[in-house]
Amino acid sequence: MSRARVVVVGAGPAGMMAAAQAARLGCAVLLVDEAPRPGGQIHRQPSPSLAGGAVSAAARPEAERKRRLFERFARHAGSIDHRPGTSVTAVYGLDRILIADETSSQLIRADALVVATGLHERVVPVPGWTLPGVVTAGALQALLKGGRVRAGDRIAVAGAGPLPLVAAAQMVEAGATVPVVALLRPLWLGLLRDPAALWAGRGVLSEGWRWLSVLRRAGVPVLTRHVALSVSGDGAAERLVIARHDGRGRPVPGTEQRFAADTIAFNHGFTANSDLARMAGAETRFDPRRGGWLPVRDSDGATSVPGLFVAGDAGGLAGGLAAACDGAVVGAAAAGWALHRDAGRFAAQAATDRAERARHWTFQAALAPSWELPPDIHALVTPATVVCRCEGVTRARIDRAIADGHDGLNGLKRNTRAGMGSCGGRSCLRTLAALAGPRGEGEAVNARPGIRPVALAALANRVSDESMGS
Repeated sequence: MSRARVVVVGAGPAGMMAAAQAARLGCAVLLVDEAPRPGGQIHRQPSPSLAGGAVSAAARPEAERKRRLFERFARHAGSIDHRPGTSVTAVYGLDRILIADETSSQLIRADALVVATGLHERVVPVPGWTLPGVVTAGALQALLKGGRVRAGDRIAVAGAGPLPLVAAAQMVEAGATVPVVALLRPLWLGLLRDPAALWAGRGVLSEGWRWLSVLRRAGVPVLTRHVALSVSGDGAAERLVIARHDGRGRPVPGTEQRFAADTIAFNHGFTANSDLARMAGAETRFDPRRGGWLPVRDSDGATSVPGLFVAGDAGGLAGGLAAACDGAVVGAAAAGWALHRDAGRFAAQAATDRAERARHWTFQAALAPSWELPPDIHALVTPATVVCRCEGVTRARIDRAIADGHDGLNGLKRNTRAGMGSCGGRSCLRTLAALAGPRGEGEAVNARPGIRPVALAALANRVSDESMGS
């Protein structure tokens, strides 16, 4: 390699800014992302044939953020080797990173590796959640942003935190009827106790108020302290049952309500995509509010593995605004390491982003209680409820394994096959950990090669192997 190389995994806000910053500071940058276009989940881009169209008043702040992000990225895009449609499926060390697209694979080297893989949605299973028509709130957004497709005509939404509200309002603007939004907790509890956080997040709060106004004008009931009990229907989702809960997540008898819907969306928070960092050997800790098993990182994004950095929500839920700032900070640190083995070498280059990141982090810390799940909510997972959708594993099977002494995640996975499916446990591991108790949450499942599924033909077609000097 003629120049020090920074490899960035993920082209969401954090990855885009990390790549742009490292390129600006003189590094050769390889940006790897599974999507066909950059932007990540939050700024998912439709195909060019579907681009354009009017932007509503509520959506304008996000559209403006997206414009600024892409403009900043575009200034350095010509110096970035962007590989869309490409996965990192294994990290054996910075000198052996396995990437693959649909037809071929490469084993590459990096002087610094930035993991900016974001997070995925968490759903607490309830009876009927595997019926056709049950999706996540993020899936509603992905279909709308990426394909201009509305998931249904009558869409009920339930969960925790701000995403269910925003997704529901976007469905209203897309022409759907939303019979209810049911939230586990009020959104403003932590914020009302922290005036500094309210001020720090005033722009985001204003945006949230616009989305809430969309729901109010449409007459959508927004119920707080309510929990989803079940989904039912004849071969597909047709009804959502909710109830007020007692503060610990258990339904209060006699408060049940039923809502007809052809689509039901859940979101109970998020789990960080930390498997690549863990596979590379990074130390992790468990933080239920910020995304589960998180790589331990310093303010520059540096982990316990020299040269390995984590940026954005992959290091802990903080939102898209914070992720973009964090990406710029981490990109500068990765460039300093790659070029000089000094992560602080270019700290001054990211001073503005560091200060802006601190403001967003203050706001997000106060908002975090809104998506903390009540302690007894997993009591709603009945013995017959499927927990692992890929392998069809029910709670009853998991409970038997726990009773037999398999109370760690790796033991449960081996014993029940929960988490062995094509999603890699993204849908079930947090539930599995909660059912297993303290040991389950303390023990991250082992991260192994094949983190992202790729074709065997692509693995067999190895076009280069930099670890061997080719």
